[in-house]
Amino acid sequence: MSEKHYDEEGRVIRENRSQAKREREHIKIFARELLKLPAHQYPLLPIDETLQAALVEGKRLSGNALSRHLNYLTRLLDEQGYEEILAAHEHVNHPYLHSPGKQQRIQGEIARLLAGDADIYGELLGRYADLDLQHLRQLVREAQKLLAAATAEVDDDTPAAPSNAPNKYQRRLQKYLQGLALFYEE
Repeated sequence: MSEKHYDEEGRVIRENRSQAKREREHIKIFARELLKLPAHQYPLLPIDETLQAALVEGKRLSGNALSRHLNYLTRLLDEQGYEEILAAHEHVNHPYLHSPGKQQRIQGEIARLLAGDADIYGELLGRYADLDLQHLRQLVREAQKLLAAATAEVDDDTPAAPSNAPNKYQRRLQKYLQGLALFYEE
């Protein structure tokens, strides 16, 4: 139990539990957001096994059990350093985060892949945790085939302007890269 604090007249100063609950509300919202992440991304966060198990357990709960479990998760997150976990979570690049910087980085990576830059594969292996190189190369080959076919078609029909819209495989490539988690760097 916490140590009692006294005012100058010797009366016990009690903590304002409502204020403490309001201060923990943003941690509770973050705990709910963590429950949306796939379980394979929990090891990328600086959390111990207890919190990982609690997050996995929370995925199967609903109703009142979930709200009680969120209070438990909030307490665990607060004990383990909420700010550090939040910073790592923002770095993990989960599929639900679509920031403009992430979109621009992925567009640049796709442009380099389609241009045939051989160095990009090593960079991607160093950046993404679960990169499937064979699948990535297959998507790049298919996108390059469609781009070559589209440019050949444009050469035949000179009045038609080339389309800058991404083809089916470029969209698949973008979706694949957006869904990958970054390596956590300490």
